[in-house]
Amino acid sequence: GGGLPVRGRLTFILAMCSFPCFGQTEMIELDDYGNSLEDVIPKGWKIVSQSFGDLTADGIEDVVIVIQGTDSTKIDFNEDIEADPIDLNPRILAIFSGGGTSRGFTKKMQANEFIIGRDSPTMDEPFDGVEITKNGTLKIDFHFWYSFGSWSTSNHTYLFRYQHHQFELIGYDSYESDRGNGETTDRSINFSTRKMKITKGNSSEDEPHSVEWKEFELDELKTLESLGKPFEWEFMGISL
Repeated sequence: GGGLPVRGRLTFILAMCSFPCFGQTEMIELDDYGNSLEDVIPKGWKIVSQSFGDLTADGIEDVVIVIQGTDSTKIDFNEDIEADPIDLNPRILAIFSGGGTSRGFTKKMQANEFIIGRDSPTMDEPFDGVEITKNGTLKIDFHFWYSFGSWSTSNHTYLFRYQHHQFELIGYDSYESDRGNGETTDRSINFSTRKMKITKGNSSEDEPHSVEWKEFELDELKTLESLGKPFEWEFMGISL
């Protein structure tokens, strides 16, 4: 669709807005084990999103949580701008096995950068939550919408599966639309089959303008750990 790509939009917005930028709290390493979910959440942190399910197909329930710090000095209340406060407290995504059982909670992995937050007064909260799906995959959703600076809006879904002892990226879907001209671009990538589907159209029309399939080569699948931050991997002409 029209408008700047995700990274371009973020740079554009940040360049046009002026607001305090607080240093983030140093990341902490979560405990490897806890008798309860409360045991593994550090003092001064809150749950932003959580989901229960079996990620490893071993019959033991797992839990994925996203937590965020609550340091009030890292919140900008935008006194000069009519906008929601910007919370620059860090966020952590963590996966524990044994959720809801008497076995306690054992940490599988921790990611300190993947769950981005709102960093401009003109943008919506970009993180839409985590979910362990019925077929045992981990789904992480984001969206971008700005009240000023860009007509482009977009939704993004990352899909991970626990295999080869790590959480590998097996799917990615995005939908971009331009609020000005209605143009849309829908991308669906299957990293297991090495195929990408690109559908272009207009939000005012039922039928797409074009549907294109692309095949690609990839030596190895990206993982939740190796991706680091979302939207920074340059892949097939997009920031993923």
